[in-house]
Amino acid sequence: MKRIFLAFSLFTAISNYSNAQNLTVGTAGMPLRELKTQPAQESGYLNNEFLPSTVVTPGGKHLSLEAIRYNVLNQQVEYLNKDVVYEVQDSLASFTATESTGKSHLLEKKPMNGKSYFFEVLASGKLGLLKRYTARKSETEDWYTKKKVQAVVIKPEYYIVKDGKVLPFSPSKKEIQSIFKDNPDQVKSYLKNNTPDFKSDESLKELFQFYNSLNEKA
Repeated sequence: MKRIFLAFSLFTAISNYSNAQNLTVGTAGMPLRELKTQPAQESGYLNNEFLPSTVVTPGGKHLSLEAIRYNVLNQQVEYLNKDVVYEVQDSLASFTATESTGKSHLLEKKPMNGKSYFFEVLASGKLGLLKRYTARKSETEDWYTKKKVQAVVIKPEYYIVKDGKVLPFSPSKKEIQSIFKDNPDQVKSYLKNNTPDFKSDESLKELFQFYNSLNEKA
């Protein structure tokens, strides 16, 4: 299977990065693995098209690439170079993914249960809020043709970061009151006055930012 070295491939794609030719990423210049991709509607991409991205290497280098996309089903970051697609997530600490709507997501690699996953960072502080994208294949029947249609359904999962540990979190009023129990009166007042939508990332971000600001003032 065709391979290229990340140091070379990133060098050819990076703009305005004078030291790129000296870049080593991952395990001593580990080569990238070429992928055989599937149609976007079957593979479950967060961003179907290859789009510009800022990536951060494990060594802390910030690089600008012109063609990155994220396959949620395979939890795989893909890099397009000269019409060939490569797998690169083992060499990344974080990356940005942009939807067709223009909305940008920052995803960072974090350990959980002995493995590493990419999480979108929604809030940070005493309690961090993370979002992990998962996907599953589904099959539906076209009502007119009766043909089976394959599709991938992308579903979010939420987590909190507490004392450095990533823990599952199901957004709800009861759950919020449980994890924010050290400031019960302030949280109760916030919930009453703002009536946050627990299905909205923006509402959750604002709620966590409010809670973390209370601890910053303490």
